[in-house]
Amino acid sequence: MKLHSIVYVMIMLFVAFVLEHLPLPAMVDWFQPAWVMLVVTAAVLAAPSVFGVWLAIPLGLMLDVEHHTLLGTHILSMSLHIFILQILYRRMMMFNFLQQTGVIFLLVGVQQLLVYWSVALVSEQVTPVSLWTPALTSALVWPWVYALGHAARVRLNLR
Repeated sequence: MKLHSIVYVMIMLFVAFVLEHLPLPAMVDWFQPAWVMLVVTAAVLAAPSVFGVWLAIPLGLMLDVEHHTLLGTHILSMSLHIFILQILYRRMMMFNFLQQTGVIFLLVGVQQLLVYWSVALVSEQVTPVSLWTPALTSALVWPWVYALGHAARVRLNLR
């Protein structure tokens, strides 16, 4: 993989962190997609040998700081996410968009559940949250993110 391909992914990760931290009105705050997970998924599917589980440590730490969770919570969930993606890599490439959307829905839902459980284990005040709306929104946004990333890779000749 070329250096400018890695720089392109790093720019996309920066944009994903900005979108993840974007303040939304309280009414639609539940529906914010997991932007970083979507970009990580696209990066792992584009180059699974370059973007591996090592990517979970810095990105997970940054997400822990951004979301004010325990250090290591997002590292665990993101490393599990990347590990499952690397196992399912060949199948994901054969899936159509609807099947890929279903896999993304399940992966982001598992990530949301792991983060919720880790917060519930440590804190005494646990408020009921909707775990499936960010997963559903991420699944609905996934075809757009994948198509945009693929078009940008072809346009910039990043293969």
